[in-house]
Amino acid sequence: MQIATNNQEEWLKILSKGMVTLPISWRKELGIEEGKMVKAKIVANQIIIEPMEKPVLYRTYSQKELQQFLKDDRLPKNLEKRLAKKLEKQKLFHQVNR
Repeated sequence: MQIATNNQEEWLKILSKGMVTLPISWRKELGIEEGKMVKAKIVANQIIIEPMEKPVLYRTYSQKELQQFLKDDRLPKNLEKRLAKKLEKQKLFHQVNR
């Protein structure tokens, strides 16, 4: 990460969904490219945006993929019923023994 050589100040307009555009000179100076992640934090009533020093690998999933994950993660119906019965018994056991 490079450190800005002088204090720079700009007025930035808040766009829809809270988005702002950082000046191109700042992005170039700090090596912030489109699609890269930055870290934002609030410190003493200020918003600080920092470029990430190490890239973090992440993937976004489509709605279809998320639905498939949920489908694959479901318990079989018979196991779900047995588990529900056990949990209900434990709940009753704990209520009686309080």
